[in-house]
Amino acid sequence: MSQQYDFVVIGNSAAGLQAVRTLRKHDQLSTVALIDREKYTAYSRVLTPYYIGGHILRDDLNIVDFSFYQQLGITPVFGQAVISIDPEKHSLELADGNKIAFKKLLLATGAEARTLPTSTQRACVLRHIDDAEKLVTLFQGVTSVTAVGAGLVSLPLLSHASDQAEKHLVVGSNRIFSRVVDAETSAILEDQLKAKGLNIHKQNDISEMVEGKQLLLKLSGGEQLSSDLLIVGKGVNPNTHLANSAGLETATGVLINDNCCSSHPDIYAAGDAAEGLDFITGEKTVQGNWMTAVEQGENAALNMLGIECRYQGSMKNNITEIFGIDVAAVGYCQDDVATVVSSWNSVTGRSRRVFLDEKQRVVGANLIGETNDAGLYYQLINTRSVFPGKQMLDGTANYSQVQLRLAS
Repeated sequence: MSQQYDFVVIGNSAAGLQAVRTLRKHDQLSTVALIDREKYTAYSRVLTPYYIGGHILRDDLNIVDFSFYQQLGITPVFGQAVISIDPEKHSLELADGNKIAFKKLLLATGAEARTLPTSTQRACVLRHIDDAEKLVTLFQGVTSVTAVGAGLVSLPLLSHASDQAEKHLVVGSNRIFSRVVDAETSAILEDQLKAKGLNIHKQNDISEMVEGKQLLLKLSGGEQLSSDLLIVGKGVNPNTHLANSAGLETATGVLINDNCCSSHPDIYAAGDAAEGLDFITGEKTVQGNWMTAVEQGENAALNMLGIECRYQGSMKNNITEIFGIDVAAVGYCQDDVATVVSSWNSVTGRSRRVFLDEKQRVVGANLIGETNDAGLYYQLINTRSVFPGKQMLDGTANYSQVQLRLAS
């Protein structure tokens, strides 16, 4: 059985949702199908730690319900994995044997969590809703929790474990959040987390796991930890297997040009599976955040419609809460920039580090303790604006005036 659509989108998260919204905004007549291997409507991965910790209900994760797809007039094909793509025949095959033909295709296939070489039922990653459901069960009654990998999965999950549970973080590098914040911000954050009872084991890894009443975790540094649960947060790998088997050019992710188009003129890619230019460095990267996925999904859809639109490049844009501490990292946040301006209040725990290039333009910002102005820093970076002044660091800046200047 074969069906034909003008546009097919594989992936039902940020990039895919924004793509179908954009397609329908500009074209109400073309046929559109949205395929996803999960059977659920789109949900927020960012909120899954809150669900696991019992702070929100399962339904609160939903971004849309089934009426969304109906109102847009698109065909949802959920619970079906795509097993192959034939670019020359403009067709793809589903796991059930059905084939779908397309004129234009968007790969918004996301990424998969990296796992450990050895496994146990008491170790779990967090990428999909089924992982979250497993963790809801595993979190019940735990007295000790260990996480490996100090990123945007491990720390939020640890922070939502029971206040009475002993919490350990095993980090391969010499600092936490090494891919998100700079060294000084990391040190400030580490002190705050230790004060909240987190035990941090740096430059370490899990070398062996022994099953028993609890998991006995042997660390590469020689320590041993006993835990009811092991959270594995060692990053993700972009889903490129479909692109690889179809002969598309890939590196870490599916390589895309400024129009979010792959090496085939009728196949596009966006989100965590796509590798395009970084807005600051100009180098190819997989950015892996919600904002980038939305931007690329919209850009890809416009170009699929024939509305030529150049994507300027992606940038880091991560905002999270861990152990009650708000943290944001926007843009390029490394010490090799021309200038770093900073503000630190040891009483409130509020920290600001702003990274400037040789022209004193904002290229990045790390924020701890209050992140409401993260969007403003994003605008400053995106518009290549000169830093407005140190008033932005201590909170005395007139943000409305800054925004007016940006708008003009």
